[in-house]
Amino acid sequence: MPAAGKVDVALLSDEEIPICFQILSKSFGHDAPFVDIYFPGHDTPSGQVQGSRRLMEWKQTSKNSTFLKAVIPAGPGNQERVIGFAIWTYMKEAPPADLDKVEDVKEVWPDEDDREFMTRLWGDYVVPRTQVINGSSGKGVYVLELLAVHPDYQRLGAGTALVSWGTKAADKQGLKAVVEGTPIARHLYEQCGLHAEIEEMRFDVGEEFSGRRKPKLNFLTREPKP
Repeated sequence: MPAAGKVDVALLSDEEIPICFQILSKSFGHDAPFVDIYFPGHDTPSGQVQGSRRLMEWKQTSKNSTFLKAVIPAGPGNQERVIGFAIWTYMKEAPPADLDKVEDVKEVWPDEDDREFMTRLWGDYVVPRTQVINGSSGKGVYVLELLAVHPDYQRLGAGTALVSWGTKAADKQGLKAVVEGTPIARHLYEQCGLHAEIEEMRFDVGEEFSGRRKPKLNFLTREPKP
């Protein structure tokens, strides 16, 4: 495997969306309940087609979101291999608390129970982010919305490089950076200067969903550095 210093970060092209969705699926597997419910069947052919399409629509419609890739050299010449990706979004306004304002809920979650479960999760998921944005005096914050590194290429520095891109961008504008992170990624985020503001985010989904796996997420923030 190449040395960590060989990892570069660049803007992601539309054509690279499908490979990045595959990386997302392989990176999280079925260890992250939020990913499993937010991207249904992400490890199946149909789920990957749908997930890639949703990422593409996001990329093409959100002018404040930056889609990044982490790459390493692959073979002769200028060939490269995508080993990770991230989505950083500058948010000046709080995200909608209603999932149906963000997603085509009936298409993505045709099962009514799945749809209701995800809708309730979403309502709680955006609360900490909303509080930070509302407390930013109108300046907004940088949000790391997605981060995934292929399991065969972890510990090369790709995650650090992708996180650091956003924290540097936030520093330049004097803004806070935030992420809703899985416990396994916490060490990486802390190495990049983020600190847990909420040790475990709260998800109140109701008794009818008590048998379902709920996300275990930390909410981490980072103050800008001059």
